[in-house]
Amino acid sequence: MNLFSEFKKYVQEESLFEPKHKLLVTLSGGPDSMVLLELLLQLGQQIEVAHANFQLRGAESEEETAFVKSFCANRGIKLHIKYMDTKAYMENFGIGVQEAARNLRYQWFEELRETNKLDFIVLAHHANDQVETMVFHLLRGAGSKGLAGIMPKVNHIRRPLLFASRAAIMNYAAQNKIPYRTDSSNLKEDYSRNFIRQQIIPQFERIEKGYLNNLLHTAKIMAATHHYYQAQIELLKLELLSNESGRTEINLKDLTTKAYPSYLLFELLKPFDFNFEQCEEMLHSFENKNTGAIFLSGNFRGLINRETLLVSPYNNEIQAIEISSLPQSINIGRMVYQFSLATFEGFEENVMWLAADLLALPLAIRPINKGDKFKPLGLVHFQKVSDYLINKKINRFEKEQVFALVNNSEIVALLPYQISDDYKINSDTKSFLKIEIKKGSTK
Repeated sequence: MNLFSEFKKYVQEESLFEPKHKLLVTLSGGPDSMVLLELLLQLGQQIEVAHANFQLRGAESEEETAFVKSFCANRGIKLHIKYMDTKAYMENFGIGVQEAARNLRYQWFEELRETNKLDFIVLAHHANDQVETMVFHLLRGAGSKGLAGIMPKVNHIRRPLLFASRAAIMNYAAQNKIPYRTDSSNLKEDYSRNFIRQQIIPQFERIEKGYLNNLLHTAKIMAATHHYYQAQIELLKLELLSNESGRTEINLKDLTTKAYPSYLLFELLKPFDFNFEQCEEMLHSFENKNTGAIFLSGNFRGLINRETLLVSPYNNEIQAIEISSLPQSINIGRMVYQFSLATFEGFEENVMWLAADLLALPLAIRPINKGDKFKPLGLVHFQKVSDYLINKKINRFEKEQVFALVNNSEIVALLPYQISDDYKINSDTKSFLKIEIKKGSTK
């Protein structure tokens, strides 16, 4: 295979860029990005290079940066370098190292593109990356979009090496004496993608010699499937969905006559960030005539109103769900919280107890706000809610399902995890507020 000829052909077939375009090439110093850079230079493209140092591998990271800096200087290529405080970003957002590094670099690449008036950001993903992504998405429960894998172009991103195998890239590097560095973290199996690459993918070769081309073909089929699937979804939106005064209304009565209603509702609600489990719970609530059931995503509120679902923007600073009387059942996020005054009969799983003597109706449930503090059970000092969640290793998606139970502006419980020490029951407590926590809908 003549890699350069195939590269040029792929760029043209996918309409990735033209000679007139100015490109920002992301360069780690590894073989994939170094070969990509050489192919683009051979093609005669106008390029600038971006290199991110995530400061995670000590001397090895510094050596890679020095290597990239020397190479670009020798070739007269304009180079942009940025040192990322990846660990601080991880702690601030409560996410893993790979997600943190990805967010940081993509944000910086786009800033560079805009500031330097470049046309596209060019990445060195290749065919093996495509297969790894498909397997990764499959294991996490992907649909047609996920199984389409990595797209050759999305917005200002371009990936002109998706057609090429890792073996072809390595052969080209060896034949053309292209220097590169090896990232030792890619050899570790701590990360899911590395484990898939080193342990799972090699087994495919034992089953089917042509697995790589077969899966690349499957990715194209799934991309086409997703395209026409979305076209059908748009037609169903016209039938089932309406917008009025900033509010979206979905006809659940008509929707439940369609095949796979949960999946259809999930597609209709994708712009509002509701997850699939919430969609199932919405339909359960509708089928059980649970009018008034409320569901929250990060920025939107869904309300079951007889035969329809009403979706509107949710302003965390203003709106709250009020508890003005007891008993009361509230369906919020993925949980159902049942509030009642009860006789204390002992602690049990998924039940919180608060000293009702210290509370005054109405109580309120609201999302977490920046700067919120409370006093977790067993502590004598206040703690930032964000710190508490980080210590509990609550990930970004789980944080969206955490809510504050508030009494006179003070957080008395962090649902569904912990109560405030100031509102715990003791031997002097005469009135008890019982909060039962259940996953799913009220039926």
